[in-house]
Amino acid sequence: MVRSFLLSDLNRILEIEGEAFPKSPYPPSVFLHLHRLYPETFLVYIDGSKKAEEAEIYGYVVFSKDGHLISLAVHPCYRRKGIGASLIKKALQILFGKRLWAEVRASNKGAQAFYRKLGFEIVGTLFNYYGDEDALLVQRITSKIGRDPQP
Repeated sequence: MVRSFLLSDLNRILEIEGEAFPKSPYPPSVFLHLHRLYPETFLVYIDGSKKAEEAEIYGYVVFSKDGHLISLAVHPCYRRKGIGASLIKKALQILFGKRLWAEVRASNKGAQAFYRKLGFEIVGTLFNYYGDEDALLVQRITSKIGRDPQP
């Protein structure tokens, strides 16, 4: 189940962030800033079979209203279970009629395959984006008429 990020989620988000991005995890201050900037587009995926206060967070997504996917992460123990796809699907619903785009490390073949599977295309390269590595710019354009196809 997808719901909005709460400040009480911060410690779990930091755990997931550290596991997902060991080379360059965001510090707590970045997540607090993102929460202030994008409260309606900072979402978490929780175990829907438990009460809300007992539910474990498995992943998160945060994106700007104009469609920049700032960060998406799923705890490694829960990957390949549709959690990331559910978070992207929710983002696409919120951004209906627009585009969603993200930067992906050129070496991260798993993330590239994930985005391709969800209908994203590589549209450019950002040289030295990560300081020591290039990023690929991926984007998905949502349909403007009718319902967007399911990712």
